[in-house]
Amino acid sequence: MDIKELTREFIRLLGRKLIYLLMFAAGILLFMGIGIYSSKKFSEIKGGEIKAIRCQIEGQMVVLPVYKELLKKLQVKGSEVLPFPDKNRLPKDKIEEIPKIFEGIAKNCNLESVSIIPDVMSLDRTSGLLLVNTFVKGSFFDFRKFLVNLGGISYLERIEKIDIKRTMEGKEFGLKIWIALSLNQK
Repeated sequence: MDIKELTREFIRLLGRKLIYLLMFAAGILLFMGIGIYSSKKFSEIKGGEIKAIRCQIEGQMVVLPVYKELLKKLQVKGSEVLPFPDKNRLPKDKIEEIPKIFEGIAKNCNLESVSIIPDVMSLDRTSGLLLVNTFVKGSFFDFRKFLVNLGGISYLERIEKIDIKRTMEGKEFGLKIWIALSLNQK
């Protein structure tokens, strides 16, 4: 072997190793590039999620004062605990006082009584129940107070139906209330 052949052999081996080295370096660079790209994409996705959550938090911060005000209005005070009076029956001769009583309760609760009509035709002689159709106007929170105060009436048997309608002046509430009457008094 002479020097020319050795030089050729050396260049051939060196070229093969250089090719392997370049392939290895390209593989590492490709791996690093994929890692950086996926990390960047992940960061962009999480950044978008963070922006969305920040927008939600800002929206909730805007609504927070209203929420706190509603919570204050909904807190049950000691005087507004539901009453549970002993059940009695209203004497038959006091049916005409029912509208005045209900109007007084509505007035105390800042509600406007539209109509309070005892339906004498609905009087059930066997059970002694009388239907009273009641319509009041006002705010929902005042209506809640109205319902609590109605619960304090000893001859109130049950509230069958509540209708809520939105009007120009606020809300109108319709109730079907059953009153227990004492029919055996003369």
